[in-house]
Amino acid sequence: MEKSRSNAAVLAAGFAGMAFFGMAFVILGTVLPSLTERFSLSTANASTVASLLPFGIMLGSLVFGPIIDRYGYKMLIIASTILTVLGMEMLAFAESVSMVRLAIFVIGFGGGVLNGLSNALVSDASTDKTRPSNLSILGIFYTVGAITIPLIYAWLSKSYSYVPIVAGAGVIMTLSALAYLFVSFPEGKFKEGGPAVKIGKLIKEPTLLLLSFILFFQSGVEGISSSWTPNFLEQIKEFSKENALYALSFVVFGIGAGRVLLSLLLRFIHRRIILYISMVIAAIGAFILGGAESSGTAITGTFLIGLGLASTFPVVIGEIGEKYKAVSGTALSIALSIALLGNTIINLLVGALELKALPGMIAFCAFAVIVIYFINTKYSKSKN
Repeated sequence: MEKSRSNAAVLAAGFAGMAFFGMAFVILGTVLPSLTERFSLSTANASTVASLLPFGIMLGSLVFGPIIDRYGYKMLIIASTILTVLGMEMLAFAESVSMVRLAIFVIGFGGGVLNGLSNALVSDASTDKTRPSNLSILGIFYTVGAITIPLIYAWLSKSYSYVPIVAGAGVIMTLSALAYLFVSFPEGKFKEGGPAVKIGKLIKEPTLLLLSFILFFQSGVEGISSSWTPNFLEQIKEFSKENALYALSFVVFGIGAGRVLLSLLLRFIHRRIILYISMVIAAIGAFILGGAESSGTAITGTFLIGLGLASTFPVVIGEIGEKYKAVSGTALSIALSIALLGNTIINLLVGALELKALPGMIAFCAFAVIVIYFINTKYSKSKN
């Protein structure tokens, strides 16, 4: 009974960490139109600011794995939560573009650690039987966190700026960091060496690299959907700020609905089939978004994009967790670093192109996921 309670507390900590990452991940997309207006940012400058979030997440994803494999989870989950809070408060009260850039990077770095750490924590705290469903539930908590700020801001934006909303989110996260002090987290897997030695071998693993590059495109499409959808709808489709933010929230609603369905469908349908169908749904949503002339059509498109994007991370993270159990933290660190590299590059591509290219980029990334997963499946069969 005591062990069961302890494991439940560990899972709850992982779920909370992912909810906070969800808040960190969509914060920029929520406030970017306001930042663009306040600081008179061009599309190119806004793109540079936007790229700092995935760049920070990428660096955070790079460092977390070897640390938790060597030292365990407790201090890192507390430190990364506090760091993310610091970035939130900096963003809320920033008076210059330089401070905004620093704040976005800090939020990204802290969020990147939280993201990778939460995935690894839930994977380590699960059995082979419960891992897919627990990772799907983890994704639902991402949705809870990601939906909170855009919905609250859309509701209050006529009366308040983003400042009290972003600052308030930081206060809530601070309280959770105190609760983590009382959780018995898993200890490190290696007493000495270990992770550093394994990194060199893991980055040469074809299966890990293929799975990682699936996440490269998946993370990229999630990033541009979250960061650029409000600007696309405001500037290209001439929607109001409120309607653009509501449409953004339906990306997250779609991801949440997809994760709930995923936890059920994985019991009956092979994950490969689910992933292929999901990516087609995301591409259809992108084309609907591109042709949207009304809020209802835009919401339909963004909901389908989110619904389609829901499956990839739980499916691929679960597969990595199964195949690399002994060094799960380090393996996930490599995979998520490559994923966030994709987020950074694809965000910059949207800025280098024109905003009207956003739907096409979303569809391209979705089909890239299908192609690479197909190659990985063929490689795995030939290897076996």
